[in-house]
Amino acid sequence: QVSTHLVFRGLHECRTCSPRLSSGCSGGVCLALAMILKQNNNLSKDEDEHMEDSFYSFRRLLMSHSVWAPFSSHAVATTFQVEVVFLLSYGAFTIVHVPIAVICGIFAIGMVAYWFCAVVVLILSIVRGKLHKRMHRRAMIFYSWWPILTFVLCSLSAVLGCSLGHHMWYTTEQPYYELDSLQPYRDINPAIVPGKQLQDAGLVDFSDGVDVDRAKGGCFVNAGHTYCVAPILFTGELYAGLGNTPSFGTYDYFAVGVDCCNCPNQDFRCGDWKNPLAQGGIRSMDHRSRPFYSLAVSDWEATYVKEARHPLFFDWVQNPHFQKAVMWHTFSSTSLLGCLAPFPAAFLLTVLAANALRILVQGSVASPLDVPQPPKGLEKAWKVFLPQMLGQYEEEREQLMAMPITAAPDYGAMAVPKPAVVKSALPGGAAGV
Repeated sequence: QVSTHLVFRGLHECRTCSPRLSSGCSGGVCLALAMILKQNNNLSKDEDEHMEDSFYSFRRLLMSHSVWAPFSSHAVATTFQVEVVFLLSYGAFTIVHVPIAVICGIFAIGMVAYWFCAVVVLILSIVRGKLHKRMHRRAMIFYSWWPILTFVLCSLSAVLGCSLGHHMWYTTEQPYYELDSLQPYRDINPAIVPGKQLQDAGLVDFSDGVDVDRAKGGCFVNAGHTYCVAPILFTGELYAGLGNTPSFGTYDYFAVGVDCCNCPNQDFRCGDWKNPLAQGGIRSMDHRSRPFYSLAVSDWEATYVKEARHPLFFDWVQNPHFQKAVMWHTFSSTSLLGCLAPFPAAFLLTVLAANALRILVQGSVASPLDVPQPPKGLEKAWKVFLPQMLGQYEEEREQLMAMPITAAPDYGAMAVPKPAVVKSALPGGAAGV
C-alpha cells in the first residue's frame, strides 16, 4: 500500500511538473502506468476518484498535465496541417501571381510527401525489422496511428483544395480578371458601330431600342450540348433581305449560351431573356465554347442569308457592371467558406481518432511502451520521419542503461544442519531423536 501511494504520487508529480511528460508520447506512458495501478492495486475511494478525474475527464482536455494532452495536441497539430495543406492547394490554383502560386503548390506537395514518406518508413520498418510480431504489435499500433491518419487527411485535403481551386478559377476568377483587362463601352448601337472596333470590349451597355431577336437564332450540337446564338439588333428584329441591315453591312453582335435553345433555334432562352430591362452584354469568356459559337453563327448565316465578319459573343444581362461585381462577390464568399470548412471537419475527425486511440491504450491494444529498435539502415529515416517513436526508444534505452547493477543472489546449495541426537533411557538402550 505504501509503494502504491509513492508510485501514484510520483506519477502525478512527474506528469504535472516535467515538460518531457506533459507533451508527446510520454503522456501515453502515464496512461499506461495509471491503468496498471487501477487494475493491479486496491486504491482507496479518494485515490480512484482522483485518477478518474485526472485521466479520463474531458474537463482537463486542454490542460498540459492531463493524459488527454498528448492526444489533443496531436489532434490540434493534425488539424492545422490539414487546413494549411488545403489553403496551399487552393492558393496554387487561385493566386494570380504565378511565382507565389508555384510556391504554394510546392509547399503543399512537400507536406503531403513528408507524411507519405513517414508511412513508407513505417511499412519498411515492419517488413525489414519484423515488427509485426506480437511483442512489438502494441507499440507499432500506437506510433503508426497519427502518421497514417495525417497522411490520409492531408491527401484528401490537397485533392479537395485543388478541385475547388480549379473550379473557382475557370468558372469565376479567370473570367473576372479577363473582363477586368478589357474595356467597358456604353451606348453602343449595333447598327452603327462595327464589331471590328470593339474587339477589346468586355462590358457593353447598348443604346435604347437594342434587343435580341429570340425567334431567329442559330445553333450547333456537339457531344450532347447545344450551342445557341441570337443576333443583337437595333429594334430587336431581323428583317428579310436588306431591311434593318447595319450601315457597315455585317451583323457582329450575338447573345450566346449553352443548352438554352432547341435546334433549329427559334426560341432563344439564354441569359436574362425574360427581363425586359436587359440591355447589356458581358463578353463571353467561355473559351472552350467559342469555336462552337462560331459554328452556330455559320448556321445562322446560312439559314438567313446574312453575313457576320467579326462576330462578338455576349452573355445577355441587364447590368453588366453589377454582374461583374457579383462574380467577384461569388468568388470571395465561396473561397472564404471553402477555406474555413476543412478546419472544423478535420478537428472533429482528429478528436474522434484521438478518443479511439485512447480507448485502444486503455484496452491494452496499443501502448507507447516497449518501442522496438529501429531496423538497421533506417535509423536516420526514423530520426526524420518518426522522431517521437525514436525518442521514446532512446529514452527507454537510457532508463534501462541507468538501472543500477547489483550482484545476483547466491542460490547455491546450503548446508543442512544435522538433527541433534538425544540419548534417553529407553527400554533396550535405544537412542531418541
